[in-house]
Amino acid sequence: IIIIKEAEARCPVCSEILLEPVTMPCGHSVCLHCFQRTVKLISLCCPLCRLRVSSWARQQSREKSLVNTELWELVRLSHPERCRRRLEQRDREIADGGSEDLTYYIIRSLK
Repeated sequence: IIIIKEAEARCPVCSEILLEPVTMPCGHSVCLHCFQRTVKLISLCCPLCRLRVSSWARQQSREKSLVNTELWELVRLSHPERCRRRLEQRDREIADGGSEDLTYYIIRSLK
């Protein structure tokens, strides 16, 4: 079994455990939610290296294959409790109508 260190399983945008990670062509991975909030809605560029990912993102969305399933499985196996808590938090936020502030994600992605 391959175990991913917590630092490697951390999203560079929200600094939380990678939840349904999206790995862009540049090799950087972010949470699906962070991808949707920062990349897809704002710039269509990787928030780390600024590589334009618009064509790739459209193709992956059409194929419904944005989530890197291999990485997601490794993260879930390596950090099951953190993933469970994070999924519960996400589900609560969705039920509450999405209480997260878009500005927070924009600022984090520009750092």
